[in-house]
Amino acid sequence: MPSFNTFEMHIATIENNIEANPSLCIETCKSLIEGICKTILTNKALTYKEDGKFQELVKQTMNSMVISSDCYKDELCELARRIASVAQKIAEIRNNSGFASHSQDIKAISVNLTLSLFIYKITDVIGGFILHYYITHNNPKKDNRIHFEDCQEFNEYFDEENPFAIGLLTLSSSEALYRQDYEAYKEEYLYYLETKDKN
Repeated sequence: MPSFNTFEMHIATIENNIEANPSLCIETCKSLIEGICKTILTNKALTYKEDGKFQELVKQTMNSMVISSDCYKDELCELARRIASVAQKIAEIRNNSGFASHSQDIKAISVNLTLSLFIYKITDVIGGFILHYYITHNNPKKDNRIHFEDCQEFNEYFDEENPFAIGLLTLSSSEALYRQDYEAYKEEYLYYLETKDKN
């Protein structure tokens, strides 16, 4: 889902600072998971506590994604609980050694490469799993947020069916609709998905 490409900057910061600045690496790991969770919950029109525990945010995200018909629902929910506990530990380490948002005394014990590498790998697994599950099981609904860049197939179809030009300049009718009337775009997109599956 191209809308998640925004997090590529987080990933670059993490990878570039595993050894160079382990505290910044850990801080960005926490920020990455937090951003993914908040984006997914907002996409699903679910509210979350801005000042809540990091563990609760991760668990809420995981629980919001697990579909009731999944044959491993109980196992996934238990894994969600355990993943949330690991995520909370990352948050605690980040709070104790934060480079930017939780500055430390210059004599504070600094984080080493071993810990930053370990947290980087944990973040890769947790973030990767959350994104994979969300993308694989994402089901756009009326109350869900839709991102234009994630609807490439529909956009191309809509542009072909509704050519839009001003003089010699050809414009994207799907983008124009998305920017000018998001709700109408959403309705067209959901109708497209519904009829596409029936054909």
